[in-house]
Formats: sequence, C-alpha cells, structure tokens
Amino acid sequence: MVFNYKNFLVTMLCIELMYLGIISGFIIIAACYNITAAQVYALFILILAASESAVGLGMLIVLFRYGKSIEFSSYQQLRG
Repeated sequence: MVFNYKNFLVTMLCIELMYLGIISGFIIIAACYNITAAQVYALFILILAASESAVGLGMLIVLFRYGKSIEFSSYQQLRG
C-alpha cells in the first residue's frame, strides 16, 4: 500500500510520478528497439494516469470539504 501518513496530495503526486516513470520506460524501449506496441502501451498508461488523477482530485476536494484538512490522520473515522 502506498501511504506516507502525511497528506493525500503528496500520496497522489507520488503515484503520478510512478506512472510517469513507467511511461518514460516504455517510450525509451520504443525508441531503442523501434517497437510501436510500447508506444501504444505508454499511451494507455497515460490515459489511465489522467483518469486516476481526475478521480483523486475529486476525492481530495470532497475530503477537504468534509474535514477542512487533507491529512490522513484527520480521517481515522473513515477506516473500514
């Protein structure tokens, strides 16, 4: 699980950085070995990262409206 126990925004930024690392790896493979499938995979991952970012931003807005904070420690009552 990817938690930093600080706040939600930092966690979302770390996940986006992981996606960008994966995308850059696919692009490098596509450039070195002339594989177009790697470019398609990179495009799909970019679309996935954009949709995940939109959902995460929506969650961030709802959490901030709910508790006036984006720290994970403020939301202990939301544990399942």
